[in-house]
Formats: sequence, C-alpha cells, structure tokens
Amino acid sequence: LSNNNNNNNTTIAIAQKASQEDQAGNYEEAIQSYQHAVKYFLHILKREPQGKDGNQKIRDTCKQYLDRVEHLQEYLDNKEVITLHFISCGHYCLR
Repeated sequence: LSNNNNNNNTTIAIAQKASQEDQAGNYEEAIQSYQHAVKYFLHILKREPQGKDGNQKIRDTCKQYLDRVEHLQEYLDNKEVITLHFISCGHYCLR
C-alpha cells in the first residue's frame, strides 16, 4: 500500500507541476512534465489497477495530457517558424 501511495503522490506532484508550468507559459517544461505524468499514470495502470472506473479516469486524464502536449508542441513549432521568419525579414511578414 505504501508503494501505491508513493506512486500516486509522485504522479499527482508531476501533474501539478505540468499544470503550473503550463499556466506560467513555460510550455517546454510543461510538455516534459505532462509526458512524465502520463508515463507514471501508465505505470499505475499496469502495476496497480484501480478498478474499471478508476482505470477509465486514468486513461481519460492521459488522453487530455497528450492532447495538451500536442497542442503546446504545435504552438511552439508555429512560434519558432514565425520568429525565424521575423529574423530573416527584419519584421513580421505574415502571409
């Protein structure tokens, strides 16, 4: 039981860190933390089944985190392209 609580507490702490970094605009750190949290959640699913409802909640949370990672990565990729375009043009040249 102690190991289960440790895994759950660690996962919650990582998820909270991801959310805090996301809200602070530290998107690269948020991406890493969301991915890390998903790994922990998947470990919990594999090693410490939570029952049908609990397992579904974990899966739903993982999907939300992965969707957020995808959204943040797209944002960062687009931001990089715009920044590079700005550097090459000397001003924003939006097409």
